[in-house]
Amino acid sequence: MKSSKSILSIAALLVTTIIIPVCAAMAGDTEGDTAASLPSLVVSATRYEMPQSRVSSDITVITKEEIAHMPVHDLSEALNYITGLVLDRNGGPATLTVPSIQGSDSRHVKIVIDDVPLELLIDQAADLSMIPIENIERIEVLKGAASSVWGSSLGGVINIITRKPTDETSGDIGVSVGENNTRKYNGLVSGKASGTGYLLSASRFETDGFFKDQDTDTEVNNFYGKLTREFGKDLRMEVSYGSNNNERSFEFTDYGFSWDNRNSDSYGRINMGYAPNKDLDLSMTAYKRYFYYRGEYTNIGDLSPYFTQTDRENSYGGVLKSVWRHSEKGTVSGGVEASHGTLDDSNETEKHDSDKWAAYLNESYRIGNLDLAAGVRQDEDNVFGSETSPSAGAVYNIERASTLLRLNVARGFTPPSLGNRYAGLTPNKDLSAEKAWTYQAGFETRYIPGLWGKVTFYRADITDAIDGVYDSSFNFLYYKNIKDLRRQGVEAEARTAEYKGMSLSYGYAFNDVRDLDNDEIVKNKARVTHDVGIDYKGPFETRATVKGHYVYWNAEDIQNAKDNNFTWDAKISKYLAGWKRGVGEIFVSAHNITNEDQFLDEIFSNPGMWVEAGASLSF
Repeated sequence: MKSSKSILSIAALLVTTIIIPVCAAMAGDTEGDTAASLPSLVVSATRYEMPQSRVSSDITVITKEEIAHMPVHDLSEALNYITGLVLDRNGGPATLTVPSIQGSDSRHVKIVIDDVPLELLIDQAADLSMIPIENIERIEVLKGAASSVWGSSLGGVINIITRKPTDETSGDIGVSVGENNTRKYNGLVSGKASGTGYLLSASRFETDGFFKDQDTDTEVNNFYGKLTREFGKDLRMEVSYGSNNNERSFEFTDYGFSWDNRNSDSYGRINMGYAPNKDLDLSMTAYKRYFYYRGEYTNIGDLSPYFTQTDRENSYGGVLKSVWRHSEKGTVSGGVEASHGTLDDSNETEKHDSDKWAAYLNESYRIGNLDLAAGVRQDEDNVFGSETSPSAGAVYNIERASTLLRLNVARGFTPPSLGNRYAGLTPNKDLSAEKAWTYQAGFETRYIPGLWGKVTFYRADITDAIDGVYDSSFNFLYYKNIKDLRRQGVEAEARTAEYKGMSLSYGYAFNDVRDLDNDEIVKNKARVTHDVGIDYKGPFETRATVKGHYVYWNAEDIQNAKDNNFTWDAKISKYLAGWKRGVGEIFVSAHNITNEDQFLDEIFSNPGMWVEAGASLSF
């Protein structure tokens, strides 16, 4: 098996270092331009739509069309193949998953869905496996600090933009069945009735689990609804509601305990937009969010739980935004936002509140082939105080070389979570925010016909990093601002244009996270990753996608991590003959084809090879 690992790794590198350039050199035989197929507008850099070619930040976009051809079930799996983003997965599908961008902690990543923040008050993180993919239009991943626009985002932003209702009635129905009693059912309907657009989506995923030699059960239920209405040419309204619920049961026989938990996460949102002319956009968003968690830990053989934890969070907030295109060359955007949240944690004797407000202002200006951007945001928080976050960036377009040069400098921060602030026998209420200056420089090019490529160098100098401190005298853990860190590295990505139905992609990331107090490399941070993609459009309306992911975790010895190898997933689908109102599709997905171990902690091992098949109908 070890020799096959090496062969597969070498084969993947040959594919990405030799075949891609060879295909690119066949410029006259390529079909279309890869760059032309990439999304042209993004919102994550400025919170309004602007061409991605004018954005100085490093942004990766996944569209719903790309997601549809991936062997994935939820948001976390769809993000697994993004260069520079690594997932800490606690097992197989639908298990707790949190992200890291360029070596950041999960609490440093801002996660929003249509301007609603999803990170929790207790730990500043969000479980990506609870978020369904059926109602997603696209996902934008901004790498690096974005605090001048989004506030708390020391590592980056995952911005989820949901689908809009269609003008004509349409929908999707799907079902899949796999090993270990794994099943997924999903349905979506969209359209317009009496001038009101509607979109309703529901899905259910269940499995007996994939932990090796362990008994596990998981059930996830999702619902999403959206209504839209236009009042004349200038005024529009949008109302949406999402609910994500899961139940997980794990019996870790080898470790002598079982764990049962239940999560319920829901939010409601209303947005009003007003555009009196083509140069001015105003919008107002209000949201309400509720999160509930209950976990029971039991010694195997003892039916009564020895430890139970609950977490209730109620939050509400609002955002006012404006975009003013004051000239053909320049655009100013600004906004104010505020939120209030309450945490009721069973480990604490009292509830804790979080009150925040912020104001931001950004300017984008074009001078010839040079795009300049500058911004600043002021955040006030009753937990940590205040932070000022400036940023500046530039993009230079070398038209004759089909190349963009990018440079970005930003100040970022992430506040201490309420869990960090109040945990332990001696809570540290004096915790301050973690702060960093971040730098990015790179280029994006289509100079070689048929080949798109991007290289980004990055660095983040972090001060006041929060870490847990164990007091052996009293046997408890508490948190302090005790570290200065440096995160730096490089990312490289390439993608070919389609050639005889086939296109290839490759991503590489090297990341060095270092404790500046002792110049030691920080463990349990992914140091090297490779991502390989092969997409093939075959005859008879068939399509095949293969995804390979390699990670070197540089883990602590106690973790007993398994890494330094590739895992491969594949999906083969075939469109059926179209009917008057719809088209069918059947597919087969194979996960971890080579049956490799790839995990950070042996307690939460990844699944071995497993297969599923399904069918869908779009109308």
